Amino acid sequence: MQPVSEPNGRGATQQGGKERQNGKGNQHVEGDETLSGSRAAPAHDRPLPFLSIVHDGKAQGGALVQADQPWADAQLAALYDAFVFEDDLPLYLDLAREQGHRVLEIACGSGRVLVPLARAGFDVVGIDASPHMLALAQTKLGTSPNTRLIRADMRDFRLDKSDFDLAIVAVKSFAYLTEPGDQLSCLQQVVAHLRPGGLLAIDFMHPLPEWVAAAPGSMRDDLLQRVPDRGFTLSRVETVVSTDVARQVRIIRSAYEVIDDRGSIVAKRIVEWPYRWTYRFEAEHLLQRAGFTVEAVYGGYGREPFGSSSKAMVFLARKSATRL
Repeated sequence: MQPVSEPNGRGATQQGGKERQNGKGNQHVEGDETLSGSRAAPAHDRPLPFLSIVHDGKAQGGALVQADQPWADAQLAALYDAFVFEDDLPLYLDLAREQGHRVLEIACGSGRVLVPLARAGFDVVGIDASPHMLALAQTKLGTSPNTRLIRADMRDFRLDKSDFDLAIVAVKSFAYLTEPGDQLSCLQQVVAHLRPGGLLAIDFMHPLPEWVAAAPGSMRDDLLQRVPDRGFTLSRVETVVSTDVARQVRIIRSAYEVIDDRGSIVAKRIVEWPYRWTYRFEAEHLLQRAGFTVEAVYGGYGREPFGSSSKAMVFLARKSATRL
């Protein structure tokens, strides 16, 4: 596998040897540094104490992270894979078999989708703003000649290939873009990197009325997972901080607790981050403006019909064969 690299674009602008903070999760990197799997310790070897706040590129003591997306933080990124989710993998593997062997994953994170695609023999390029998540993905991949990881901003990336058969935006990662202009820019970059007739599979959150109406302070213990290889149980409790219905942006506070086998909390991390929901026909309009033709909207990863109570909202949209 090729080392993680940084293309020209908003996610990899360097000035005087230091990378500029782009506001969507990229952290400052000293020098002209290229990430590689050998530079990052495995997640289970990383220290658990949580000692920094990351907000607009500034750090100070504390257990609270305020960021554009949680995985810009190294300690939170190390916990990501503790919660296993594979429901969507058969869909993406099937789509790759149907469309062709060249796959681009936007916001690939720690490689949850990318790694199975690479192991199935597809040529995969993954981009993500978080160097910590990319380091995890690279460690999983090992030596994989058909895979490339690139640190880049999903709003403005430019790769040396523009003939991908399939592009994927999984697990509602599009919601990290809180401005409509940034959403459109992302989709325009995706269409520019697909071959004529190439397909985009994008997983939006379906904003059910009860979710939108949740009051500030509403809480749910949404995830609890035993992690036997690391010797702890991980709990995540999600709280609504605020909801701006006019902008369709919610501020979410997630509290992560690392609990040892005696029941003691050995570490706690709290993150606040904005999340923009997108309605069904708003999403169709964005895709059409970017140069896609919507082929299907599914309510689940088994290609179930989309309905008012669907838990998911998965679009398949094809680049026009005549669009440059």
